[in-house]
Amino acid sequence: MTLHIQNQEAMSDSRSDSNLISTMWFDGPLRLVDRMCLTSMVAQGMQVNLYTYGDVPNAPAGVSVLDGRAILDPAVRDRLIPIARKEQASWLPTSQFSDFFRIFLQQQSAGLWLDTDVLLFRPFRYRTDQTYFAKEDSVRIGSPVWHLPAGHPIIGEYESLLRQDTLMPNWLGLRRGVLKPLAYRLRGQAFSPPDLGITLYGNDGFTRLAKRHRCYNQALPKHTYYRWAGAENRKVFEKNDFFPFLKDPRHIGLHIHKKAFATDIPVPGSLWAWMMQHYR
Repeated sequence: MTLHIQNQEAMSDSRSDSNLISTMWFDGPLRLVDRMCLTSMVAQGMQVNLYTYGDVPNAPAGVSVLDGRAILDPAVRDRLIPIARKEQASWLPTSQFSDFFRIFLQQQSAGLWLDTDVLLFRPFRYRTDQTYFAKEDSVRIGSPVWHLPAGHPIIGEYESLLRQDTLMPNWLGLRRGVLKPLAYRLRGQAFSPPDLGITLYGNDGFTRLAKRHRCYNQALPKHTYYRWAGAENRKVFEKNDFFPFLKDPRHIGLHIHKKAFATDIPVPGSLWAWMMQHYR
């Protein structure tokens, strides 16, 4: 009887262990950096789902392209249009829509979210009944790598938010929650919640909500996915010793956010040149 119970527990652990990655590209051709990063995920043996709301003609082989409407209504994007900062209207709604999308993936247990610009160095598995995210600096949790078990209270926060007339979060700090709205009002300037900051539904929101719901300390260390973060991300495109990424198992992947440097002519000896050789 004891052996039978242990086997059942092992089977349960196996069922909650997954290598499913899900991500989203709203519409149109992938950029070179995204296509190579997706190819790296497939090359590491991960199961990769790419959700979209249109045609993605250059999705890499091995990536399953799925309808994003199964996860989240695209009309949510229309609620994320900035009013005061009109110059951001061409890209900000899609960026913030993706923050909601990755949350509602978790609601449906549809896989761990990776941004399309996360390069994978090695395969990994995660527990579907546990959180999986990492710090991108000394304080903030990164949104490019994100998983919550279905029913997690952070998911409930976003469900409640979508039921509001306006998408004004209840987790904003002093600067975005008080000072910036006050400044707009004093100037007589109409504004919408997206005008308060690019990351209020993403990195900033995830960090504040992880602290609120006492899972902040479960974050993986920075080197797991963000060893070259911030200004250091330029090192991807410069001649540098990137072999520790390939040799050290503590480095699972790397978020590549300095995409303006992702040209077709790589610098010899750079990680970008290595990517071009292996994943183009």
